[in-house]
Parts: sequence; structure tokens; C-alpha cells
Amino acid sequence: MTKAMRSEMALSGVGFDADGLGTAADASAIGEAERRPIPTPDPVSGPRLARPPEECDHARVALLLRGHFRDVWRMVRRFGVPEHCADDAAQEVFIIAARRLSDITPGSERPFLLATAVRVAANLRRALGTRRECAEDEQAHEGVDPRPSAEALLDQKRLRQMLDRVLDALSDDLRVSFVLYELEGLSSPEIATLLRIPLGTVASRLRRGREAFELEVKRLKAELAAKGGV
Repeated sequence: MTKAMRSEMALSGVGFDADGLGTAADASAIGEAERRPIPTPDPVSGPRLARPPEECDHARVALLLRGHFRDVWRMVRRFGVPEHCADDAAQEVFIIAARRLSDITPGSERPFLLATAVRVAANLRRALGTRRECAEDEQAHEGVDPRPSAEALLDQKRLRQMLDRVLDALSDDLRVSFVLYELEGLSSPEIATLLRIPLGTVASRLRRGREAFELEVKRLKAELAAKGGV
């Protein structure tokens, strides 16, 4: 069963038909999150007829998937979810969004998805055990995309593994704030609102997160240099 089929079945389980999520080609693109662009609907001109609320909900979920799946997938990875679990974690985020669609104000979809991704990633990491065990398990599950060159794949894999190792050294609180600010480009007030914490707490976590990140980078460089890897 493909990843796209699992996504459709999961969303169907909470009342959203696969037909409301676009064509099979669209679903396949969604399942390939990081590897190929997700097609967006063609613009439609002219007057629109009013649609039933259920159909509008299906259309809105489809737009969420097409517009945010790659971002959510990347976020759960950066929050410590192993790559072989990232599809399931991202799907869980959208299942929650589908169930709470009426609570999501139009225009605030991304903050809702990010906040949900933080919780889903934290729950999954606890379920999987220690992050070190997850990282070791991930190496055994990583596949190879035959399209890029072998050298490019190797470089990308090394960079991902190094970033994962550095981020794994941060506590959960520091990691989330650091990733949202430094890697996702959110402002401190946005992070405070998203995580429902005081702005001063965000500033403190960012300062300590940067310090921990820099220390871990230095430690990793020293380790690689000792092994002749730098």
C-alpha cells in the first residue's frame, strides 16, 4: 500500500472521502512530500455555485494537504521524528486538522498545523523511546532516490544526519523554539503565541538553544576531525 493510499484511508476514517482529496496523481505527489512538488489546483474563472458545507470541508482539507504537507513533514523531522516515521506523523497532524476544521480560522491554518506538529512529534518521540535509538533505527530504513546522483544523495544524507545529531543534543523545549526561529523563520512573538508561552521565555530558550547548538557543532567537528572526517 502506498503512502498516498494510507493518507486517503486515514482521512476517510474521520469522514473525508478520498474523492474530496483530488486525483490519484495528486495523492501520489503528497506521499512523496520532500521529493517532488505537490500540484496546486488550476485557477477557475467565472462565477461559482454555492457548495454544500461538507463539500467545502473536503475542498479545504485538500488545500491544506497540497499547501502545507511538505512544511509539516519537514517540521516533524526537525522536531526529532525519524524519517521512516515522518509520513505517519504528518498524516496524524492533518487527521487532527480535519477533525477540528471548524476550529481553524481561515488564514490561521499554518500556525494551527505547526502547533499540532509540535505535539504530535513530542508524543511520537516518547512512544518510540530515546531519540538515539530512533536515529539508529532511521539509518536502517533510509532509502535511496535513484533520480539524483549518488554523490549528491550522499552529501544530502550526511548533512541531514549531522543536523539531526546537533538538534538531538538540545532539550525538547530548546529544540522547538530554535527550529521555529532559526530554521522556519518565525518571529519571537509568533513563537510565543504558537507555544502559548511568555515572550521572555522564548528569548531565554532561544539564547540557551543557540549556545547549546554552537557547543554541539564544535563537539561534532572535533569528533569528525579526530576520525579524519574533516
